[in-house]
Amino acid sequence: MSQPLLVNNLPASERAGAFTQLPQADSAAAFGLRVSRQFAQCRRKGEQLALLWLEVELKMKPDASLAPAERDQLIQTVSLRLRNRVRGADEVVHMGEQCFAVLLVAAGADEAELVEQRLRQALRGSYGVDGRLTQVGVRLGTAVYPEAGRNGAELAEAARGNLSEAGGA
Repeated sequence: MSQPLLVNNLPASERAGAFTQLPQADSAAAFGLRVSRQFAQCRRKGEQLALLWLEVELKMKPDASLAPAERDQLIQTVSLRLRNRVRGADEVVHMGEQCFAVLLVAAGADEAELVEQRLRQALRGSYGVDGRLTQVGVRLGTAVYPEAGRNGAELAEAARGNLSEAGGA
């Protein structure tokens, strides 16, 4: 199991970006518009493009809950860890309360599978929020352009449809 990540004791490399927000999109259509440039480049170059859809699952005891500020802090910490585990050329977009889309540039199904495994290991586990540990699971789904969709919105929907049920295990 992963070591707990203490939000207030982040390494300097992660703490420096602690208040940097990821780009956000509130729908598959908005995401599609945001990544249309990457799709145009793939069409011109004949490359593949993979999309990982990631949902964060808070594994809390029935009598426990997080205040909205604590939940925001936890999601911000997960987003930092996520951003730091993909290549600089890849696009990470916050897609609502506990969802993220990761666009893997010039990557096919094999590369996406490796990144999915790496992210599952890096993101799940214990996170420290205001002195208490919170368990986080993740569910990931993958879709690859052009087989699963011809634009960002179609690819996002396909990846959501492929969410692994065992992803948080």
